[in-house]
Amino acid sequence: MLIFMVLAFAKAEFTKAQSTEKIEKEEKITLDLIPKSMEKAVVEIGYARKKVRYYRETDGEKVSYEAKLRYRGKKYSIEFNENGILEDVEIDTHKRKISKEALLNIESVLDTMARKYLIEKIQEQYLAKHKTTTQIKENISNNKIDNYELIVAFKDKRTIYRKEMLFDKKGNLISLRDVKRLEYDFLLF
Repeated sequence: MLIFMVLAFAKAEFTKAQSTEKIEKEEKITLDLIPKSMEKAVVEIGYARKKVRYYRETDGEKVSYEAKLRYRGKKYSIEFNENGILEDVEIDTHKRKISKEALLNIESVLDTMARKYLIEKIQEQYLAKHKTTTQIKENISNNKIDNYELIVAFKDKRTIYRKEMLFDKKGNLISLRDVKRLEYDFLLF
């Protein structure tokens, strides 16, 4: 069983952005340990992929499940609450896929946080609120994104730190949290 630890602590305060503090633990699990309702949704949204990895996550307060797979060269992360109810789908994407308006807004927020930064990961987020798996699949096909989730490394005064940041589809900051520092930070800048 693989166990990954991600520590997250938020320091920055923004008027519109919500800041959180979270300690997260992720462990790989087998198909027989996931809620049964989750399997059907993963098959439908994940286009019946055979190679799906399942994880159970805990953050000290809540338990959730995640299915990870690849489809057409993209990495999918399908997240569920502890009862097996779909929460969201996240798909890895590239900076060039973000609209110019949203990207300008995102970069202006990042510029105010530090002189140097590097966007390490971008995901499109499709929320499941009051939607069926068919509707979510249609939103993915039609590129109707709800949010963007970014992992950004910042360098400020010889200090390197990372933040997980959530932006709406127009590039407005919704929330952020600190991410545990990796050992290879000196290679980034």
